Amino acid sequence: MHRKAITALTLACAMVVTPAVAATPAAAAAKPSYRGCYDGKCKFTFSKAVSFRISAKRYGFSRVYVSKEYVGGIFNQDMVVVRGPGSTASLGEGARGNMRINGKNALSFRVLAITSKGATIRFTG
Repeated sequence: MHRKAITALTLACAMVVTPAVAATPAAAAAKPSYRGCYDGKCKFTFSKAVSFRISAKRYGFSRVYVSKEYVGGIFNQDMVVVRGPGSTASLGEGARGNMRINGKNALSFRVLAITSKGATIRFTG
């Protein structure tokens, strides 16, 4: 092949691959939406502390805070901490918990996995 043909072919291949590779980080960097958790039923993986709104009419409170924290003392391990007004639950992997405030429905949850990078939790309402 001629040098010009090889150069043109190389540039064409590079131009085709580059946009697909460049688009991937932008899609991965999109901030997750927790709107699906409003009814108290959702599953998500997180690496930073998050908070989201839930139905105050159903659960008696309107915001839940979820984080992964190292809990020392007798536990000495990473745990998922779920907080609501006046209530905190620290759970290890596989554990279940719930919060009931003001005599309303209980918000139930289960920690599915805890890794060095984050954790996965499922809220079951």
